[in-house]
Amino acid sequence: MATQTSIAQRSLERLRFEHNDMDYYLAWIMGREVYQGSDSIECMQTAERITDGDAESWYTEWAVLARRVESQAEAALQNNDLETARKTYLRACTYYRAPLFIMSQKHPDFYQYWRKMHDCFQQATILFEPSIETIEVPFQSRMLQGYFWKVDDSGQKRPTLVVVGGVETWAEDCYFMVGPSGPQHGYNVITADLAGQGLNPDKGLYFGARMEVSTRALVDYALSRPEVDPERLALYGFSWGGHIAFKAARFDTRIRAMIANPPMPDVFRAVLAQQKGHNRHDPISRIAFDQIVWRFGLKISWDPRDIVARFEKAYDYLTRGKVDPRQIHCPTLCLAGAGEAQATLDIARECYQLLPDKQKKLVIFTAEQGSEAHCQVNNPALPNQTIFDWLDDVLPPR
Repeated sequence: MATQTSIAQRSLERLRFEHNDMDYYLAWIMGREVYQGSDSIECMQTAERITDGDAESWYTEWAVLARRVESQAEAALQNNDLETARKTYLRACTYYRAPLFIMSQKHPDFYQYWRKMHDCFQQATILFEPSIETIEVPFQSRMLQGYFWKVDDSGQKRPTLVVVGGVETWAEDCYFMVGPSGPQHGYNVITADLAGQGLNPDKGLYFGARMEVSTRALVDYALSRPEVDPERLALYGFSWGGHIAFKAARFDTRIRAMIANPPMPDVFRAVLAQQKGHNRHDPISRIAFDQIVWRFGLKISWDPRDIVARFEKAYDYLTRGKVDPRQIHCPTLCLAGAGEAQATLDIARECYQLLPDKQKKLVIFTAEQGSEAHCQVNNPALPNQTIFDWLDDVLPPR
């Protein structure tokens, strides 16, 4: 039987695998079905062929499915069946994404799968109506890659949701976390890979304690768009993005409402509390940890320079990685899943109590609702309904 370990507790439900990380990622993949990003039958058939806890088996089987589905998308496009092509490219994007969940960037296939994931999503974007726009956000003489999906082509100013992901996420993931929910509710949605996300570590942009800086660049870009109403701009951060959102809202008053899923005002407390009992010798956890180290611009070695760099990063977070919730003066929605670590749930409740704005709200989703997992990846439609209903209340039409 596979080692029952995980980077952090992220769900109490089990779909297929005894290995907690592998099973959580399967839930994330299958949860995209609500936004046409996967098919549950295809996913379970693939999962049955994967050896529990074996990373290479995981890579192989998802790649087989991805290539098959991509071929189906190409055939649909050639037949001018644009709707089928769009849906099928979205599924192919997810299946090429699947290996990357537990793949080190040092793996020889890492960049190949990333390119395929990216290309399939790009093919899908032009088949939406209106199309999803690929954007570039200027930041420190470089460009942050992202996407903008708008309500329509009227040019009318709309309320807009800025979405930021976590340590493991790519800009493409942010689409599947929100899907078409924004435009369906009358909101534009914009996202980009911030420092440390996507392939930005290869550009020398890493995660750090001042993530509000790259988030500010994304807000700057959003407000440069004529379709964006500056008085109704909200920020949604999920996973580690729940920490980034607090940092951004603390220092940028242009953010008129904030959603954190889950709230992480004190990143040291949130991360360290979840590491109790973690088996650092588990192969899959080690692979995921290697990718995280890359995203933070660090190296695990006994080289004195690498040791100093790790201490400097830790000190940076120790001194700058905390936000007092009492300093957040915009309406705030705190979300969490009941299957997360008890420390995460405790932080969410304490944070809610400290927030000063009267238009604050706390929602903890349960297994009975089908959304107990971390960031509700197994049922993203439910938190999205909650988010946009709440935004309608706190960002009313002018």
